Amino acid sequence: MKNLFLTVIYAALFAAGTANAAPTLNSYPTAAATIYIDFDGHDVNSSMWNYGTPFSCLPATMTDAQIAEAFNRIAEDFRPFNINVTTDLSKFLAAPLSQRIRVVVTPTSAWYAGVAGIAYITSFSWGDDTPAFVFSDRLGNNAKRVAEAVSHETGHTLGLYHQSAYTTTCTLTSSYHTGIGTGETSWGPIMGNAASRNATQWNYGPTPYGCSQVQDNLSTITSSNGFGYRPDDYADLYTSASPVLISNNVFSKAGVISTSADKDYFRFDLSQKGALSMNVIPFNVGTGNNGANLNVKIILQDAKGTEIKTYDIADSMHARIDTTLSAGTYYVIIDGSGNVNAGNDYGSLGAYTIDGTYSGTTTTTSTTTSSTNNAVVTGIKVKNGNKLNWNTNNLKGATAISVMVATEDGDFKEIARPALNTNSYVHQVLAPAAYTYMLKFIEKDGAVQFSNTVTIENKNVAAGTFKVIKQAQQPVIVNAAEAYEYQVVDNYGRIILTGSAAAGTKTIDVRNHPAGIYNLRLMNETENRTEKFMNK
Repeated sequence: MKNLFLTVIYAALFAAGTANAAPTLNSYPTAAATIYIDFDGHDVNSSMWNYGTPFSCLPATMTDAQIAEAFNRIAEDFRPFNINVTTDLSKFLAAPLSQRIRVVVTPTSAWYAGVAGIAYITSFSWGDDTPAFVFSDRLGNNAKRVAEAVSHETGHTLGLYHQSAYTTTCTLTSSYHTGIGTGETSWGPIMGNAASRNATQWNYGPTPYGCSQVQDNLSTITSSNGFGYRPDDYADLYTSASPVLISNNVFSKAGVISTSADKDYFRFDLSQKGALSMNVIPFNVGTGNNGANLNVKIILQDAKGTEIKTYDIADSMHARIDTTLSAGTYYVIIDGSGNVNAGNDYGSLGAYTIDGTYSGTTTTTSTTTSSTNNAVVTGIKVKNGNKLNWNTNNLKGATAISVMVATEDGDFKEIARPALNTNSYVHQVLAPAAYTYMLKFIEKDGAVQFSNTVTIENKNVAAGTFKVIKQAQQPVIVNAAEAYEYQVVDNYGRIILTGSAAAGTKTIDVRNHPAGIYNLRLMNETENRTEKFMNK
């Protein structure tokens, strides 16, 4: 028998406005699974409601602005998932019958007294279009309270029960967890009654049925309803970081943190010493990051992937960097952080934007995104120094090429001007160090373009060099003259194999793991390198 679950949230009744058809809005229109927020009124003919007696629900008496705000708040709650939140009836009707729910937002509330919203547990996947309801009149048509109620009731349809609060001795203090804190970082669970808190998130916590009856919101949503998380938009590993193009000293990016393990890696290739300023703002609907779900932190790494600093503002949900960096390659990692009230980053998920400036140059490119000349520089150690190679196919507009190397103060100096018809240069190094290079191209009109930067570690210790034999079929064979440690990392950044090896030949076999691209990290006192290989 289907189980009726009633959500009781009491609210004062405010004067209603005039009915207004909802604007057409979609959060993720390519997704099949659909949450339809019906602000336009609905004729209910369901055996599950009103004792089976048909009735009509009036449209919500909310303005377009109120509807848009409520929609944006709801959309952000469901941003991590492969599901579309929509106000478009045609999207709802096109969705699979067992992967859709209609949530009717209406002032027609007299047929069910005393509550602000009602829904059946697991009704999302029933396949019979049994709707859920949110009574906007009992929420004063307040966009924030309506949005919280819609996400809450939708959570029930996806299989979630209420989140409760207990003391450390397991005494129930509230069947509906009301949240913690004040201001921007105040927090509460969506499946509680936390509309007064700014950051409301999916939660891992106890239900009214006992402090040991812990409910994992995210696992329930993504494992029981025919959809999971949305596809990851950026790599979770610095060796596959997404390049950031700086044009006229300005750059921007946008992304989504979709799981607790998701980290978005971005690569910056800086051509000279300069000031980097960056704001990472979670999706929000107003001042003070109003309505944000993602509490952002930024991790800055150097060219080797070693952390330089973490930026995490305790009393704010956004994060920023203001620093001066020398020329070279850097990685910026965007991650969710648990604020002081949430205590962890379990539900710190959602969309963000990056906006920043870099004062050192007007055009910067990465190893995978070329300059105007489409020149990509690579480099290796050779017997007598460091060898640079580049592509000259698209350099017809250049009148001169300069090889530049980074200096100790963070700027670049010219060390050679190879002929235009060459595509390599060997820099004879005298001291063991890490050398960072780039090419400068002078065009006919005097314009200057820069290539990516490339760093070569040359410590003049030939015995420490690894020789990796990459085969089309596993296993991979490594030959080294010194003892070393290794890690195999999958393309999601997960370490699946670690070990130590003595000097000589070593076979590393991951044929019992899924097919795909893997990263092999090799580390000893003189060298730290990463090789990619394919496991078929």
